[in-house]
Amino acid sequence: MNPAIKKLKQYLEELEATDLFATVEEKAEHFGLIIQVRASIGQLELCEKFEIHAGSLVSVLPETGDIHTGYLAICDNESSNSEYWEEVLFDGRQVQFSSGDLIIRK
Repeated sequence: MNPAIKKLKQYLEELEATDLFATVEEKAEHFGLIIQVRASIGQLELCEKFEIHAGSLVSVLPETGDIHTGYLAICDNESSNSEYWEEVLFDGRQVQFSSGDLIIRK
């Protein structure tokens, strides 16, 4: 396990063990911190699962100018001729990408 995830999980345990608060505001702030730490753990676990690291290339698909236009993933089969291109299916299904979606290269 990533050492940062391990530390965050330990910190989360400490936070979750706290149950006495001087004010309602302090309690709300505390629960907000718990939510942030859980989200951070989830994000790090996602990056670890897919081997995404600080050097990964992250790109945003550009605006198309038309709300009805989207993006598909294709395999070019080593050809610049689109007749030989094949759509890539994800778990057997077509996935249409939209403007603003992220493309991540590990």
